[in-house]
Amino acid sequence: MTASILMFCPQFRPIVGGAERQAEKLGKALAQRGVRVTVLTPQLVADTAKHEENAGVVIHRFPLFDLCSRLPGVPSMGPLNLLLIRAQVLRAMNRYLDGIDVVHLHIAAPMTAFAMRGARTKGIPVLCKVANAGPPDDLHRLNEVGIGGNWLRRLMIRDLDCWIATTQAVRRSLLDWGVAANRITMIPNGVDTDGGSVPRRRISGARRFLYLGRLSTGIQRDVPTLVRAFDRLADQLPDAELALVGDGNRFQETADVIAQCHNRGCIQMPGLQKPDPWLQWADCFVLPSRREGLSNALLEAMAHSLPCIANDIPPNREVLDDGRAGILVPMGDEDRLYLEMMRMATESDHAHALGYAGLERVRKCYSIEGVADRYIELYGDLTKSRCQ
Repeated sequence: MTASILMFCPQFRPIVGGAERQAEKLGKALAQRGVRVTVLTPQLVADTAKHEENAGVVIHRFPLFDLCSRLPGVPSMGPLNLLLIRAQVLRAMNRYLDGIDVVHLHIAAPMTAFAMRGARTKGIPVLCKVANAGPPDDLHRLNEVGIGGNWLRRLMIRDLDCWIATTQAVRRSLLDWGVAANRITMIPNGVDTDGGSVPRRRISGARRFLYLGRLSTGIQRDVPTLVRAFDRLADQLPDAELALVGDGNRFQETADVIAQCHNRGCIQMPGLQKPDPWLQWADCFVLPSRREGLSNALLEAMAHSLPCIANDIPPNREVLDDGRAGILVPMGDEDRLYLEMMRMATESDHAHALGYAGLERVRKCYSIEGVADRYIELYGDLTKSRCQ
């Protein structure tokens, strides 16, 4: 029997972040394998289509009235707003649950907690993929949602059939919150692995360095340290370039840091762009994470056979195979980051070897096809448990 999956996402395209891109990528991979995939998400951007289909994935956007957004200056609206959002999510869920085998939630948040309740009332098994390792992780943020947040966190821990941890760090965070080990399944994010088959220009050493991701408070990346390390590199290599591709509420703050650099003319900030052209442009990818769940940008860079440098935090260490598939540097260590970027620029064999190792790593462990197959197996297990 063909599985029918409802994915609930608190936000979705045209709002695009790592979690949203991963949900759509997975949905398309599942649809290619014959799974019926429906995405349910609030309509957060005016004039976005309420219903559409893309590559076999059916998307439904329901209207959402958010009191706190409409009346930001009015105090004590939180509890009433939470009840209002609950009613709207449950109404939307009830419209699309007929014939659904499993509900797949993306990110633990108030709306996904309400979506879980809607599915549970009909006896449909529910899983949730967690976005971040702590602190702060998804459950920490849920716990901090004013009155009701603590209750929603405990509700999800008690009633959810399965939690998806993308890395061991995420799994440890879930265990710390009291989630039972037998309710946690390890499935990483997936990536298209054909990017490495696209011919790359042969370089004598890396000159084009790329950061791809949000420039915002919620995405904890140490971009200033990257900018300062690159500025030192460009003092020695005037033809070096750095592109910071992304936007967010720290865009101007980042631009102000660049304005203080000697080599500011070598640094570009094009804003939010499609990643593939930049991944083809770059010679080396740099991810200065302070915190991660599992970086989609890092996986995509590896899939494009780019040598990668990332901060040495547990999720990056896991993806880069303890440094065998990329370079790990201590968080905030500007000197070490500069030296590793210089080595990429001056030792072409080193850079090419790391690019190949990264590509082999994602092909083996993080292909979207393999990830989709693991989810299909999990959906089957949950459906069987429901029938027993």
